[in-house]
Amino acid sequence: MAKKKIFIIAPDFYGIDKSISRIFGSFGFEVVLKNTRKRLEPAESIALKAAKSVPLAEPLLTPLIKSYLDRDNEEYISLIRDAKPDLLFVIKGETIYPKTLEAIKNGMKIPCVAYVWDCPFYSFMGQFADKYRKNNFADCMRMYDHIFVHDPYYVREITARGISHVSYLPLATSPGQYKEIDISAEEQRELGYDICFVGSPLYNRVEVLDSLREFRLGVFGDGWDKWHWLRLKKTPDYYKGKAVGEKVLKLYRSSKIVLNIHTPEGREGVNTRTFDIPACGAFELTDYKPEMDRLFKPGKEIAYYKDLVDLKRQVRFYLDNPEKRRLMIEKGKEKVLESHTWHHRIKDALTYLQNKNIIIP
Repeated sequence: MAKKKIFIIAPDFYGIDKSISRIFGSFGFEVVLKNTRKRLEPAESIALKAAKSVPLAEPLLTPLIKSYLDRDNEEYISLIRDAKPDLLFVIKGETIYPKTLEAIKNGMKIPCVAYVWDCPFYSFMGQFADKYRKNNFADCMRMYDHIFVHDPYYVREITARGISHVSYLPLATSPGQYKEIDISAEEQRELGYDICFVGSPLYNRVEVLDSLREFRLGVFGDGWDKWHWLRLKKTPDYYKGKAVGEKVLKLYRSSKIVLNIHTPEGREGVNTRTFDIPACGAFELTDYKPEMDRLFKPGKEIAYYKDLVDLKRQVRFYLDNPEKRRLMIEKGKEKVLESHTWHHRIKDALTYLQNKNIIIP
């Protein structure tokens, strides 16, 4: 019997898309992965900025801006028509036009499933990157055979819009990517912060990190110089530059406390860092989200704070108690590996889809 084929449309996001593809393959599926564009084309980016800066010019620029997304959608249809998959699995989905999904689902008779990792309505802190993407997922919701969402809050938001075929599927980690690695004595001295954070700057993150200046704090990520420059501020001295690949793992392993600060759009569910940090054998202190109480045993497998006063109290406590950190590292990693990997999530998704006959085993 021929293998069932799954066609995945997903952003190229820190290797998660490739991990999910491999796991579908491990369950016996033939997988075709199509990444959405990581960056805007130069002319597209210039036109978008011009349209925002000079609203009167927007009607003239619209055909050019929209032409790039038109091209993307034409490519999706062509590739899927050639591949003839048994299932389309879309991660996020803001780049897919309703007419494209209709052509795939109704024209080609291919079941379509979405997995949403952030705000389903393409809004970041109430702002939209551009109007050609912002409504696509919302306009497609009724056509999907099922929608998985990473945060229970957004399950309710989608349900409130009259969509019943939606359910909660938490995020997870890739243990082949996030794992314990050896640290040299020199690396330990260089990267062994009291507290480290890896991520981009946001208002809530800057507020938290500014409150921790009294500790040996190391912050890494993209966009910190620009974020502060745009606000006529000096980049803080706790910002130490970019970190990717093995450097992230070494930071996690070397630092006493690895801080996890969610974006403002994270309402109840947790981000991938929640699982990545313990998977590396590192100690995580994170801002509180209600789902943590279900996913972990608080105080034993995960540590969280609820405000800045609580944060400082917990930082001091765990810095003064290395044995407490060691025990939580051990228990946290054990819990993640036994319950919170992408293998677990894809297995749960496939079980659901097979029980609903959306995909036939």
